[in-house]
Amino acid sequence: MSATESEHPICWTAEEYQQFGRVPQISQHRYHTLPLFNTDVLVALLDDYPRQHLQAYSMGTDPQRNEDWKQVDIAPETRGADLWRAVENGRIWLNLVHIESNRAEYRELIDSMYVHLGERCPHLRNPRGTHSALLISSPGAQVYYHLDAEPNMLWHLRGEKDVWLYPAMDPELVPQDYLEDIYAGEIGENLPYKPEFDRKALHHRLVPGEAASWPHNGPHRIVNVDMNVSLATSYYTPVVYQRQYVQLANRFILRNLGVRERSMAEQGLTPATKRMAYRIINKVKPFKRRVRSASYITDLQLDPDAPLGLRRLPEPKLASFASARHTAES
Repeated sequence: MSATESEHPICWTAEEYQQFGRVPQISQHRYHTLPLFNTDVLVALLDDYPRQHLQAYSMGTDPQRNEDWKQVDIAPETRGADLWRAVENGRIWLNLVHIESNRAEYRELIDSMYVHLGERCPHLRNPRGTHSALLISSPGAQVYYHLDAEPNMLWHLRGEKDVWLYPAMDPELVPQDYLEDIYAGEIGENLPYKPEFDRKALHHRLVPGEAASWPHNGPHRIVNVDMNVSLATSYYTPVVYQRQYVQLANRFILRNLGVRERSMAEQGLTPATKRMAYRIINKVKPFKRRVRSASYITDLQLDPDAPLGLRRLPEPKLASFASARHTAES
């Protein structure tokens, strides 16, 4: 390995590069040392981050009660320092979504990550970063058991958190109907969770300078030990579309025809035929999709001086980050 390679923030073993995206794994990086993730820089970022892309959530303590995941409104006058203090003292999860679109310096960082991984992981077939989120979250905050439709991973930067990474495409962990419905946009990404699922998981306490990665559609969940900062990056590879159209064909063609045993195979003539059939039929007569049931109405507002960093509003309102989305859907 050359000196230049050893100085890169991502410096993995040959086996780690080979297994990336194929198995759950924990790897090292050095992005946590960058000034981009210093407290003063993050507070300034919160101060003027576009509110439609600054999501706030709260949650309960029981990993089986994902219905306790709640949207939180942010008042327009709330300053970055107050946001930071609310997270520090409360039970809040801030998602600065589309960080790559809103800040050029983070876009450059994420682009460089996937250039490096693409050069060393040929099985990814030239990956590129898509949408990413900077996550700033409270002690004790959790993300419930879920999966993401796109391949993604987590670069950990500050604090400690427990992560559970589960095998992908295991029908015991994710029933096939749920996977199809997630791809169809009919349900959110949270899934029913049972503690016995943990027997199949890789459990690890993440510390700054570690990255958690998992196979495409691998379920995962998180519980913070203390205040945390992480960068979640999603990426594109051609396999995304192979799986997407197989799942959509299963949902809208085969399930509608009453076929119970629907293959999830992605390689070969039959999967290719299913993908083509879905795309042709959907173009001629688009399949009707149900509107997702997730609500962006909340009666919670961020308040750094209130218990858990939250106060109750006199009446429910549309969450601050939902305005653009709600207008587009109306």
